[in-house]
Amino acid sequence: MKSFNAIALNKNYEIVSLLRFTNLQWNRKYHESGNFSIQIPLKQYSPDIRYIYTKDRPEMGKVTQRNFVNQNGYSYMQLSGYFLEKELDRHVVFPYGTSNVTNAPSWVYQSGKAETVAYAYFNGFKTITTESASSDLGITAGTSKGRGKYSVHYRNGEYLGYKIYDILKPSGMSYRVLYDFVNSARKFEVWIGLDRTEENADGNNPIIFSTKYGNIKNPNVLIDETEYKNACIVINEQSVNEVSSYISRAVFLTEEGEDLYQFLRESSTLNRNDYTESELESALDNEGINALGNAVKIINVEFDAMEGSYEYMEDFDIGDLCNIEIPEIGLSAQARLIGCYEVMKSGQWTMTMEFGTPVIIKK
Repeated sequence: MKSFNAIALNKNYEIVSLLRFTNLQWNRKYHESGNFSIQIPLKQYSPDIRYIYTKDRPEMGKVTQRNFVNQNGYSYMQLSGYFLEKELDRHVVFPYGTSNVTNAPSWVYQSGKAETVAYAYFNGFKTITTESASSDLGITAGTSKGRGKYSVHYRNGEYLGYKIYDILKPSGMSYRVLYDFVNSARKFEVWIGLDRTEENADGNNPIIFSTKYGNIKNPNVLIDETEYKNACIVINEQSVNEVSSYISRAVFLTEEGEDLYQFLRESSTLNRNDYTESELESALDNEGINALGNAVKIINVEFDAMEGSYEYMEDFDIGDLCNIEIPEIGLSAQARLIGCYEVMKSGQWTMTMEFGTPVIIKK
């Protein structure tokens, strides 16, 4: 297990104390903000504690829940919250034409490589200013390296963090907010885990998690096609002089030879006045693709880490693409590590790993 030292900081990022916890849960996630929970003796608690920092993990936690417990003569505080990635959801990607926002971006959509689009949305909405109020996330931006798939995304009112995850996920990418302890600064950056599959051409050591090799325990594999859809119709309805008019677009994601698709009907509220005809068609297609992205075949693999096998954060880390072999059910796949759920209690460390919907290897 990698070491873990936790430091409590106040609202100004000044050190309050070094925490000697009795129970810690550190839940790292790849395509959404993670969370944490730390239990400390009451004598270590201070109302000034706002953040939990550790040099041993990339995340920093913001305390949003405080739970005082006195049980069997023992008093403790349970501090819980989320990681800084969640701070982006303080702001929304407000629709084009929100007239009282004085620093509103002039663009309706962004297109290009996913990473470049993600940075454009972050820079466009990290600060919101009106005539009477303003809000700044206080997070600086890194620099795009132009990675990822081609992406087109419109301003549809989502939370900023959710929007950026939505942009990056199809490219296997994510974002994080790193805290610079020395300079007391927070920085947004797009990143991607390493390719550790046997077939990778990047020179990384391959990682194979398999019941065959005995390096995983307690596997839990879920294959769920209940909500699967591969086609949808997006309908845009608008009323002019009490007369409704409709525009519909059909979006298909069927693979060659696939003889069955199901329709997922979606309603669009895009204002046609904001788009040319071709832009509106592209916007509706984009809404359909985003909707279908939430209706995929789900293959979720969970298992517990085994100490003495691969070393966490040295041989592999969250976001890495690995090989998964479960011969008992004929599963051979490449999957990205999207969740690392650590528990440290009574000097013992355990971790459950979660792999997202993988690319099945046909043999």
